Amino acid sequence: MKSSGRSVRTWAVPLSVALAGLLLTACQGGSEPSGSVASPAPASALASPKTDATASPGTTAMDGRIIGTPDAQACKVPGTDEIRQKLGAIAAQIQQGVQSVTETQGVKETSCTFSLVGVPNGQDPDPGNALTISTTVYPDTAALGKVELPRLMMSPKSVDGAGERAWYARNQLSSSTEYVLESASKNVITRITLAVPVQAPPVEQSQDKLTSLLQAP
Repeated sequence: MKSSGRSVRTWAVPLSVALAGLLLTACQGGSEPSGSVASPAPASALASPKTDATASPGTTAMDGRIIGTPDAQACKVPGTDEIRQKLGAIAAQIQQGVQSVTETQGVKETSCTFSLVGVPNGQDPDPGNALTISTTVYPDTAALGKVELPRLMMSPKSVDGAGERAWYARNQLSSSTEYVLESASKNVITRITLAVPVQAPPVEQSQDKLTSLLQAP
């Protein structure tokens, strides 16, 4: 999708995520470890919007969120070299992260989308073929406690050693497969989504690979 002027792209990332509630299939190809909890994606848990990194801070997105001030360091840890090392061949062509920041009612989300393939000038990364790392900071632990977790996951299973609470799931969409790790600690939620085209081979050891990115310094 091409940017136009200073327009705000409010739904590039959440479109793939929000559609998960409609397009996720109950029966996934391949097997999840026994003990997985079959849980449909909560309809109320909408993801934050993808916004134009060039939009001016203070611009209001369609859902009422305010475009925040970009952080020059936000998409540098983990960096592309570390992502290649941890994800392996699937990240051989990883591109620099495209950042978006939104703020509303004391909640700030910073999202970095790293395309897995080259992106033509003037075009956005395709969230269905990218690694997206989103960090949402709440005012305090009480505010985070009101959030229904995990968000938008099919058959999530609990993960140990990835924050105070963490879940992993594989979401099967019509055009892509999402490997998702969501972690909550104190007043912060970190969500890592590795999305590949549906025709791509399965990502081996995907849970361990995403966890290693979460633990990156």
